[in-house]
Amino acid sequence: MFSSILFRSLPNLFILFFIFFELTPNYFLGNEMIKPLMFFSVLYCWLINDIKRFPPISIFIFCSLYDLIQGGAVGITALFFLLLQYSQRRKFNDLISNDFKETWMKFIISLTLYLSITSVTRLFFDTEVVVVKNLIICFIFSIALFPLFFSITDKLSYKFKNYNE
Repeated sequence: MFSSILFRSLPNLFILFFIFFELTPNYFLGNEMIKPLMFFSVLYCWLINDIKRFPPISIFIFCSLYDLIQGGAVGITALFFLLLQYSQRRKFNDLISNDFKETWMKFIISLTLYLSITSVTRLFFDTEVVVVKNLIICFIFSIALFPLFFSITDKLSYKFKNYNE
Protein backbone atom coordinates (compact mmCIF):
# COMPACT_ATOMS: atom_id res chain seq x y z
CA MET A 1 0.00 0.00 0.00
CA PHE A 2 2.81 2.41 0.89
CA SER A 3 4.63 1.56 -2.33
CA SER A 4 1.45 2.23 -4.32
CA ILE A 5 1.12 5.70 -2.79
CA LEU A 6 4.82 6.34 -3.36
CA PHE A 7 4.68 5.33 -7.03
CA ARG A 8 1.60 7.46 -7.66
CA SER A 9 3.13 10.52 -6.01
CA LEU A 10 6.58 10.11 -7.60
CA PRO A 11 5.80 12.28 -10.67
CA ASN A 12 4.55 15.06 -8.38
CA LEU A 13 7.68 14.81 -6.26
CA PHE A 14 9.76 14.84 -9.44
CA ILE A 15 8.11 18.09 -10.54
CA LEU A 16 8.51 19.64 -7.06
CA PHE A 17 12.18 18.69 -7.07
CA PHE A 18 12.74 20.62 -10.29
CA ILE A 19 10.81 23.63 -9.01
CA PHE A 20 13.11 23.92 -6.01
CA PHE A 21 16.23 22.83 -7.94
CA GLU A 22 15.70 25.79 -10.21
CA LEU A 23 16.00 28.05 -7.14
CA THR A 24 19.64 27.13 -6.67
CA PRO A 25 22.00 29.68 -8.15
CA ASN A 26 23.81 28.45 -11.25
CA TYR A 27 26.74 30.50 -12.44
CA PHE A 28 28.11 30.37 -15.94
CA LEU A 29 31.33 32.10 -17.00
CA GLY A 30 31.96 34.09 -13.88
CA ASN A 31 29.30 36.04 -12.09
CA GLU A 32 26.46 35.61 -14.60
CA MET A 33 23.59 33.77 -12.94
CA ILE A 34 21.88 31.44 -15.39
CA LYS A 35 18.74 29.44 -14.65
CA PRO A 36 17.83 26.89 -17.30
CA LEU A 37 14.10 26.32 -17.34
CA MET A 38 14.20 22.76 -16.03
CA PHE A 39 10.71 22.93 -14.51
CA PHE A 40 9.30 24.07 -17.83
CA SER A 41 11.13 21.28 -19.68
CA VAL A 42 10.15 18.51 -17.28
CA LEU A 43 6.49 19.51 -17.02
CA TYR A 44 6.31 19.89 -20.81
CA CYS A 45 7.77 16.39 -21.23
CA TRP A 46 5.32 14.89 -18.74
CA LEU A 47 2.38 16.53 -20.49
CA ILE A 48 3.56 15.31 -23.89
CA ASN A 49 4.19 11.77 -22.69
CA ASP A 50 1.22 11.29 -20.37
CA ILE A 51 -1.38 14.06 -20.24
CA LYS A 52 -3.62 12.12 -17.88
CA ARG A 53 -0.93 12.01 -15.18
CA PHE A 54 -1.61 15.55 -13.96
CA PRO A 55 -5.12 16.91 -13.51
CA PRO A 56 -5.59 20.62 -14.29
CA ILE A 57 -5.72 21.58 -10.60
CA SER A 58 -2.27 20.08 -9.94
CA ILE A 59 -0.86 21.87 -12.99
CA PHE A 60 -2.34 25.10 -11.66
CA ILE A 61 -0.83 24.54 -8.20
CA PHE A 62 2.63 23.60 -9.51
CA CYS A 63 2.76 26.51 -11.94
CA SER A 64 1.47 29.02 -9.39
CA LEU A 65 4.07 27.83 -6.90
CA TYR A 66 6.73 28.18 -9.58
CA ASP A 67 5.59 31.70 -10.45
CA LEU A 68 5.53 32.72 -6.79
CA ILE A 69 9.03 31.42 -6.21
CA GLN A 70 10.39 33.03 -9.38
CA GLY A 71 8.85 36.36 -8.48
CA GLY A 72 7.12 36.91 -11.81
CA ALA A 73 3.49 37.49 -12.65
CA VAL A 74 1.54 34.66 -11.07
CA GLY A 75 -0.69 32.71 -13.43
CA ILE A 76 1.10 33.08 -16.75
CA THR A 77 2.86 29.72 -16.47
CA ALA A 78 -0.33 28.04 -15.28
CA LEU A 79 -2.33 29.49 -18.16
CA PHE A 80 0.33 28.41 -20.63
CA PHE A 81 0.46 24.80 -19.39
CA LEU A 82 -3.30 24.49 -19.03
CA LEU A 83 -3.70 25.58 -22.65
CA LEU A 84 -0.97 23.12 -23.63
CA GLN A 85 -2.73 20.31 -21.79
CA TYR A 86 -6.04 21.22 -23.39
CA SER A 87 -4.50 21.22 -26.86
CA GLN A 88 -2.85 17.85 -26.19
CA ARG A 89 -6.16 16.34 -25.05
CA ARG A 90 -7.81 17.55 -28.25
CA LYS A 91 -5.25 15.52 -30.22
CA PHE A 92 -6.88 12.16 -29.52
CA ASN A 93 -5.24 11.84 -26.09
CA ASP A 94 -1.91 10.63 -27.46
CA LEU A 95 1.17 11.96 -29.11
CA ILE A 96 0.29 11.91 -32.81
CA SER A 97 3.82 11.66 -34.10
CA ASN A 98 6.54 9.57 -32.53
CA ASP A 99 9.17 11.63 -34.33
CA PHE A 100 11.43 13.20 -31.70
CA LYS A 101 12.53 16.00 -34.03
CA GLU A 102 8.95 17.19 -34.36
CA THR A 103 8.46 17.06 -30.59
CA TRP A 104 11.69 18.98 -30.08
CA MET A 105 10.66 21.66 -32.58
CA LYS A 106 7.30 22.04 -30.85
CA PHE A 107 9.16 22.43 -27.57
CA ILE A 108 11.39 25.14 -29.04
CA ILE A 109 8.37 27.01 -30.38
CA SER A 110 6.54 26.66 -27.05
CA LEU A 111 9.58 27.77 -25.08
CA THR A 112 10.10 30.76 -27.37
CA LEU A 113 6.46 31.76 -26.97
CA TYR A 114 6.60 31.31 -23.20
CA LEU A 115 9.81 33.33 -22.81
CA SER A 116 8.42 36.07 -25.04
CA ILE A 117 5.23 36.33 -23.01
CA THR A 118 7.01 36.35 -19.66
CA SER A 119 9.59 38.89 -20.85
CA VAL A 120 6.91 41.25 -22.14
CA THR A 121 4.92 41.00 -18.91
CA ARG A 122 8.09 41.56 -16.91
CA LEU A 123 8.82 44.69 -18.94
CA PHE A 124 5.32 46.08 -18.46
CA PHE A 125 4.59 45.09 -14.87
CA ASP A 126 7.96 44.91 -13.13
CA THR A 127 10.73 47.41 -12.71
CA GLU A 128 13.28 44.72 -13.56
CA VAL A 129 15.22 44.94 -16.78
CA VAL A 130 15.32 41.78 -18.86
CA VAL A 131 18.92 40.77 -19.52
CA VAL A 132 18.78 39.44 -23.06
CA LYS A 133 22.18 37.72 -22.85
CA ASN A 134 21.12 35.64 -19.83
CA LEU A 135 17.78 34.89 -21.45
CA ILE A 136 19.47 33.58 -24.60
CA ILE A 137 21.90 31.41 -22.62
CA CYS A 138 18.99 30.07 -20.55
CA PHE A 139 17.09 29.37 -23.77
CA ILE A 140 20.04 27.45 -25.28
CA PHE A 141 20.61 25.40 -22.10
CA SER A 142 16.93 24.53 -21.90
CA ILE A 143 16.89 23.37 -25.51
CA ALA A 144 20.06 21.35 -24.98
CA LEU A 145 18.69 19.64 -21.85
CA PHE A 146 15.34 18.78 -23.43
CA PRO A 147 16.40 15.39 -24.92
CA LEU A 148 17.68 14.27 -21.51
CA PHE A 149 14.48 15.26 -19.72
CA PHE A 150 12.34 13.80 -22.49
CA SER A 151 14.06 10.42 -22.29
CA ILE A 152 13.81 10.34 -18.49
CA THR A 153 10.12 11.25 -18.40
CA ASP A 154 9.37 8.91 -21.30
CA LYS A 155 10.90 5.97 -19.45
CA LEU A 156 9.28 6.92 -16.15
CA SER A 157 5.85 7.45 -17.68
CA TYR A 158 6.12 4.08 -19.45
CA LYS A 159 6.96 2.39 -16.12
CA PHE A 160 4.11 4.18 -14.36
CA LYS A 161 1.66 3.21 -17.09
CA ASN A 162 2.67 -0.42 -16.67
CA TYR A 163 2.46 -0.14 -12.89
CA ASN A 164 -1.00 1.46 -12.93
CA GLU A 165 -2.42 -1.11 -15.36
